[in-house]
Amino acid sequence: MSNSTRSLSALDLAFFVLETRERMSNVGPLGIIKPPPGTRSAARYADRLLAQMRKQPVGAPFNLRYVGAGLKGLPHLETVVDVDLDRHCHRLTLPAPGTDEQLFATVCRLHEKRVDRSRPPWEFYVIDGLERGRIALYAKVHHGLIDGRGFLEVCTRWFSADPADRKVRALWEGLPVRRSSGAPGVAALAAGAAKATASLYMALVRQTLASARLTRGLPLPFLGTPAALCAKPSVRRSFAYCVLPLAQMKAFGVEQGASINDVLLTALDMAMNRYLDEHGRSDTDPPLVADMPVALAKGEGGGNAIAVLQFPLGAAKATPLQRLAQICARTADVKQYVKRTDPAALTTYTAAVHAVPALLEALGIERAPMLANMVISNPFGLPERRYLAGAELELALPISVLAPGQSLNITAATYDKGLQIAFLGIAAELPDIQRMADYTVDALAQLDTGIKRRRVRPKAATSKPRGTSQRKNGATRRS
Repeated sequence: MSNSTRSLSALDLAFFVLETRERMSNVGPLGIIKPPPGTRSAARYADRLLAQMRKQPVGAPFNLRYVGAGLKGLPHLETVVDVDLDRHCHRLTLPAPGTDEQLFATVCRLHEKRVDRSRPPWEFYVIDGLERGRIALYAKVHHGLIDGRGFLEVCTRWFSADPADRKVRALWEGLPVRRSSGAPGVAALAAGAAKATASLYMALVRQTLASARLTRGLPLPFLGTPAALCAKPSVRRSFAYCVLPLAQMKAFGVEQGASINDVLLTALDMAMNRYLDEHGRSDTDPPLVADMPVALAKGEGGGNAIAVLQFPLGAAKATPLQRLAQICARTADVKQYVKRTDPAALTTYTAAVHAVPALLEALGIERAPMLANMVISNPFGLPERRYLAGAELELALPISVLAPGQSLNITAATYDKGLQIAFLGIAAELPDIQRMADYTVDALAQLDTGIKRRRVRPKAATSKPRGTSQRKNGATRRS
């Protein structure tokens, strides 16, 4: 049975329409929990946990099904009244020894398969058999239903900040229903469309002037993106992660007048350039170009309220501090672009520019201009330790999509005192993707060293050089 419907934004629709076998639109969290002390059997605990979660109600957007264009009108989402959780929830056990590598390989295989659109497009897995009695919780949800900020709200409701809280909650309880102020009239819709069109036109004019170097700002897309990190479409994925200490990143930002996101982008850019240098990147190649989601106004019960904008990172051979300064300037341009552009124009722009590489890829056109080299996003975070029915959440990693024309997605999520960074790639292009994660840890240490050296630089020629103390860095690689 089904009843009410919900329209799709241009970006939501793009995630459904542009999806292919090789470019699945699956996103979702991968969490690893430690059962409460005294738990005798992780497998039985996992069974009980899933059984209790299955008793919880299904809320938006997990009760929505995609309906394509047809007799019922334009593509839209339809509310399903009775969601059969047995078809969405699954139990798996890893074979011994149950390493993290085994878990990531399993999750990659699950993530590679498109979700069934004949029902609400999501799946949930509880996986035991991990080393040290841990349990993994993995969900994949069609990106047309929810964005990163929506997942933040879902995870905030799913996991408790109280270790004594024994209530079992489920991911699919979803988002709170927000009261709508009513559908806008025809005149309001026309006025909004006119405003968005004018705003988009002016934004493109500003980008054209910036590309011609007549003004400062974001350049036009597809211009100046180096042919790096590109690969033919493929189903197979590779995955890695690392964790950076938030306190250290914040200290860098305060001293250098940069945000944590600027420090993150700098460390990632350093890591990617090091990786590409080892794979024959030319010193004269232009800066890498990032595709970065920017949050807009909240959507109703899910959906994507984001713009995805492109901007160059640091020069190939910039020093760490030069790279940080360049990235700070460019993220400031992004903020100005968003501030000066209508939100509806931004979502239309996002859907339109990403449709181009999707079309080129579908036509099999090789060596086409690239929109961007990778997606980098920092969508959500949980600022304190979290628990599920008394089980401590040890790790919370976001697993996202690979945009058409790209082979790398980097998504960061704050958890407690660390920034957990997930790297998802096309396996044929990035079989050694863990090296990029390790290089990110090294990059933060190198940035730290550069700042310390500037801080202790001698003030006079007669000053005695100070020795460098042993580096203390809380960043961690994946074990």
